[in-house]
Amino acid sequence: MARKSKKQRLKVIYPRCAGIDIGSREHWVAVDPTVCEEPVRCFSAFTDSLYALADWLESLAVEVVAMEATGVYWIALFEVLDKRGFEVQLVNSRATRQVSGRKSDVLDCQWIWQLMSHGLLKGAFRPADLTCVLRSVVRQRDTKVKEQSRCIAHMQKALTQMNLQLANVVSDLMGKTGTAILRAIVSGERDPCQLARLRDRRLRADEQTVARSLQGNWREEHLFALTQALAHYDFIDQQIRDCNQQIEQQLGALPVLAEHCPEPVKPLRNPQRGAAQQAALHQALYQVMGVDLTAIPTIGIDTALVLASEIGPDLSRFPSSEHFCSWLALAPPTRISGRKPLPGRPPRVVNRAGQALRQAATTARNSHSFIGASHRARLARLDSANAVKATAHQLARLVYVMLTQGQPYVEKGIEAFEARSQDRQLKALQRKARKFGLQLVAAA
Repeated sequence: MARKSKKQRLKVIYPRCAGIDIGSREHWVAVDPTVCEEPVRCFSAFTDSLYALADWLESLAVEVVAMEATGVYWIALFEVLDKRGFEVQLVNSRATRQVSGRKSDVLDCQWIWQLMSHGLLKGAFRPADLTCVLRSVVRQRDTKVKEQSRCIAHMQKALTQMNLQLANVVSDLMGKTGTAILRAIVSGERDPCQLARLRDRRLRADEQTVARSLQGNWREEHLFALTQALAHYDFIDQQIRDCNQQIEQQLGALPVLAEHCPEPVKPLRNPQRGAAQQAALHQALYQVMGVDLTAIPTIGIDTALVLASEIGPDLSRFPSSEHFCSWLALAPPTRISGRKPLPGRPPRVVNRAGQALRQAATTARNSHSFIGASHRARLARLDSANAVKATAHQLARLVYVMLTQGQPYVEKGIEAFEARSQDRQLKALQRKARKFGLQLVAAA
């Protein structure tokens, strides 16, 4: 008769921990039932209740606190507990799902506490507090830029409804020519010839063509919509400038890792920033990050700013570049069962740093560099989406090495890629020759 094996139990990793179920109006907290008579308590979302929650956990000598990332409701409680010195683990809601059965706030917080006590939950990556402040301002600026693009779409719609074909003769509606004509229209000018004289001399279309495009029906309701859209555009433009100033202040508050900033290896262009602002931002990013991320081809000043605000200079949380790329949602999928990929799409992950690297990878097609040659080779054998993801993965590995080892980027050039590609092709031919019992001989 077979002997009965002893029942295996999970080992307690964090004996003094707590689990919190976050809500919009109240938070449910669970601790070890052996440390107090009432192990589950409910606290409201008011600030005084958050302080009472922290006091209760301190009285129980709790060290680790696990909570779900529920919307933005966790932020206030996270900041309160973090200032009190607790080790706060912000966990993904997918990792705390219970098995089918009853569900309530009490059971949820107890389940989170039980998983955390056995070390079955991992906290999400969150940069330093000063970096989080910079991240909020950069995200606010990104929101304003998107709102400004909608204002341009509203202006274009009003012009089209009046049959003013200005967009067919100017490439940028808010460029020098387009802005001058729009402001003149809002000011009351209706003569197409007078408006056409405002064209910039660098515009390809001549003055007569511009005048023909500005012949339309000047209806009052469309002019009113154009006026409001332009006023809204100017208002958001001022808010973007305020965000730029706030970003400079927050960059100045971060610790300085390097002093002497090298000259940019490529021109940094941004229509919303002048040359002086670009140089100042480039220097501030170098001092904060310790390396020049803009030296990497296809990574501009805006992409470097997103990386600095989303991840910061410290990547010690990621043991390797593979972990870093997986967090960026740039790693190959691992939904495999029975040696076969699982059907359906993987869970959608929104990572702003990963999205910035994907956008930077889309410009690698025309880059005369090692990365550009690699991207063009990927496009030859992969579809566009997978090629962009693979190139973004390559950029992420470079960023990880530069930030963790402090090494500057060294451009290998297209010649190095061609030499490597030729060497790989030669090795492939040699393997095929050995497979058929043949031997390659170099031509004399």
